[in-house]
Amino acid sequence: MTSHDIEALKKMAEQIARNIPDRSHVTQAVGEHMRTFWAPSMIAELDAHVGMHPEEVSAEVRGALKYLSKKEEK
Repeated sequence: MTSHDIEALKKMAEQIARNIPDRSHVTQAVGEHMRTFWAPSMIAELDAHVGMHPEEVSAEVRGALKYLSKKEEK
């Protein structure tokens, strides 16, 4: 698995979250964007980091990662 720069992953995820116009569904929209455009390794690396350091990202990014993990369970 390629090691991605965690700071770059956090920054990209936060940029996606800020640019979602429909704020009522921002976590789902961020999750869907990540699922569509990010490599699974990128999501996994960010998820692992956020699991240890949740305070380093917004609630929207944390919610998007939870949304993605629920989608995988189905």
